Amino acid sequence: MKTIQLKTYGGNHISAVCKTAVEKAIAENCHVEFDFNGQKITASPDSDPEQMVKAFSEECERAHQAYIASPEYKARQEEAARKERERKAKVEAILSDAPETMTLADAEGWGKAKAANSDPYGGAVMTYADRWARMMEARMAKGERIADIADECSHLADEEGITGFMYGAAVSTLARVWKHGEALRMWHNLKTQIGTEGEKANESGGVLNPALLNIG
Repeated sequence: MKTIQLKTYGGNHISAVCKTAVEKAIAENCHVEFDFNGQKITASPDSDPEQMVKAFSEECERAHQAYIASPEYKARQEEAARKERERKAKVEAILSDAPETMTLADAEGWGKAKAANSDPYGGAVMTYADRWARMMEARMAKGERIADIADECSHLADEEGITGFMYGAAVSTLARVWKHGEALRMWHNLKTQIGTEGEKANESGGVLNPALLNIG
């Protein structure tokens, strides 16, 4: 019995691909072979799509458990832990010279922002924004400029797993309420722009959100 190849594409679901492969195998009385996430799978006219999906899932789990038990995984975990210890040490050192709260230009606005973002998602943005601003203030007190420290401090300050959208929200909040918010806004817009969006945003007083930008 001949074997033909079935091409898969990103976004395909394993269940749909298995069903298509079996239908094709029946229609052409052949084996249908395809690659899915690194697994080579073959369907025959008498194959059961559901059993194929089950076998695929079981192999994924087997490979996952084998990786977790591997020296490579252990080494990566140890390296990640080492980097996290270094990050925390840097953050603690910087915050030891930082004010207890960021220096506000609009205390009322900051209070309103926190009140409106008391949920876990919004609260994470507020906590991150305050930590980031305090770290920048500590380094600015030693003569450094926002343009030279904002990016590094933004990564060091991230303990919440900030997304691109959350980062943009933090910048937008700091631009309104922080003493140095305007300088941060202008730096951020120029750093984030793909074309000339940042320059236009700086002129209009807006803040680009990197999660909403795309090329094309």
